[in-house]
Amino acid sequence: MVKVMIDTNIIISFLLRPQGQAAKALHKASRFPYMPVICGYIADEVRDKFRGKLSAYSGSLPVFEKALPMFHMVPVPEQKANDDAVLRDLKDMPILRAAIGSCVDLLLTGDKDFLESGIESPRIVSVAEFLAM
Repeated sequence: MVKVMIDTNIIISFLLRPQGQAAKALHKASRFPYMPVICGYIADEVRDKFRGKLSAYSGSLPVFEKALPMFHMVPVPEQKANDDAVLRDLKDMPILRAAIGSCVDLLLTGDKDFLESGIESPRIVSVAEFLAM
């Protein structure tokens, strides 16, 4: 199985545009040989976005909660000294730590901080790259 960590922005894009490219990528990640993975930090971020900035779309939150069992939930390892120097946006470090700690193969994201990070493991891919695989 190929473990694919699904970043917050992919889930939000899917919920806002169920026929869009992110939705296609999420559906692909849900089928063999892939295993969709998230961590509690990502689930909390999705909830926070729909309770805050995206509250006008809060009707999408029950759709997310219903879909939650399709994801393999992994823990976020504790922060180690100096490990936050890897990404520009330090808020993304729990996601990276969860991906590394769970031996995720791919991190599916639209976040430029991840895409431009130069991190090689896990392999960080955009929606277009993932769909082309």
